[in-house]
Amino acid sequence: MLQYFRNVYTSWIDYPLREGRLLGGRYMVERFLGMGSYGLTYLCRDSREAGADVVVKMAKPSKKELGRRLLQREHEILQVLRHPCIPEARQLFEESGRLCLVTEYIAGETVEDLIFREERRFTQEVSLRFVRELLEIVAFVHRQGYVHLDVRIPNVMVRGGEIHLIDFGLARRIGDTEGLEPFENDEMRRRRTPVVQSDLYAAGHFLLFLLYSTYRADENSPEAGWEEELTVSDGTRTLLRRLLQEEPPYADTVSCMAGLDRVLETLHGS
Repeated sequence: MLQYFRNVYTSWIDYPLREGRLLGGRYMVERFLGMGSYGLTYLCRDSREAGADVVVKMAKPSKKELGRRLLQREHEILQVLRHPCIPEARQLFEESGRLCLVTEYIAGETVEDLIFREERRFTQEVSLRFVRELLEIVAFVHRQGYVHLDVRIPNVMVRGGEIHLIDFGLARRIGDTEGLEPFENDEMRRRRTPVVQSDLYAAGHFLLFLLYSTYRADENSPEAGWEEELTVSDGTRTLLRRLLQEEPPYADTVSCMAGLDRVLETLHGS
């Protein structure tokens, strides 16, 4: 019963703000975008910048100091990662004792929306080229000394044909394990350990989502693994096995992109 009341209390204090709420004296809440592990995100209109849309992420009250600390870290990281395909950090401010981060709004569609809402189909070659472009952004993040640690289809957007990587709430410096909680399982260890292979592992799952967009299951066939269900080239199969750490993983993003380029050359020449 005590846990029940704790859950009710947490849901209450973390309840999203209503539309029309003014934050920081200038940001009008237009709609709630979503809730993550440590923050609530809103699309807001900036009254001081000709009504431009921005994203405001507010630390969850239930996470207390941890939520504030992670939002502060995200702000610091985004200030370093100046890249046209990464949202720009605009401002950090307090609202009713809650820390808020303002970032550029990327007006586009997530890959999650493209696959599941629009039912977009990605062929093998298109999937590989998409991931190749995404890895250029990831490689930039790594060169600055950071890992994203949350490369997933909801966090990759397409705007005007250009790929953008968003939500750096879990990003860390490479090798920074300070305050890192014990991993629940091996899957989380592979995704959240602050090393470049974690982002590559996530890129492998990202590639699987793209490839599965063209897969049509036979209702009479038993469920199998991706190697049995997907029809891909030998090069793509090896690439995936290395990304997913089923074979020795790539040492870094550059070697991974080189391997991906070789697969594309083979496909193009076949």
